[in-house]
Amino acid sequence: MDPLDQLWLGIEDFDEDAADRALVGLLWDVPLDEALTAVVIPFLVQLGDRWEDGSLSVAHEHFASNLLRRRLSALAHQREVMPVEGRRPRALLACPPGERHDLVLLCFSLLLGERGWRTLFLGADTPVTALVSAARTADADVVVLSATRSTALTAHSTSIARLAEDHPVYVAGRGADAEVAKVIGARLLPTDLVEALAHLGPRPDPQP
Repeated sequence: MDPLDQLWLGIEDFDEDAADRALVGLLWDVPLDEALTAVVIPFLVQLGDRWEDGSLSVAHEHFASNLLRRRLSALAHQREVMPVEGRRPRALLACPPGERHDLVLLCFSLLLGERGWRTLFLGADTPVTALVSAARTADADVVVLSATRSTALTAHSTSIARLAEDHPVYVAGRGADAEVAKVIGARLLPTDLVEALAHLGPRPDPQP
């Protein structure tokens, strides 16, 4: 059976061992960008579609998301870059309040880390005050916000615009478009993760 079919069968049966074995087979021994763009992102899209059409329950969606989150975290440790001397640029990544879908943002964080960035991943449902404080404390070179609803971003337009005065802010996700970016003083990232990397600049070199 195809590993992807095995993965879906394991999810449908709530069989964690079978689903995890299938996921490992899909993700390991392939370049990180290929694993994320050719496997993980399409899987997340299909997961959302199947939840929306009722072929998967909320429990299935949570089960699959948590399984994937654990494997992505393990993948991050396996692929992390060796420490280097000098300062590397830092990216802070978060979802605004009320936004709980952060797995695509986690994928982007992994790609940034592989390319030499230091990443501070705050994840889902991050209070704006915590976001601003973390960006200041970490001296973030860029802030990346992701949302599936535009209101999750525009509801905090004043605070995000102020944040953008000190740190370049990028927005992504289904809730982000050119108009939303303009309203909150941010820059729009492409939906393609690899293309989005280029918008943040080339692979960083250590700085003295």
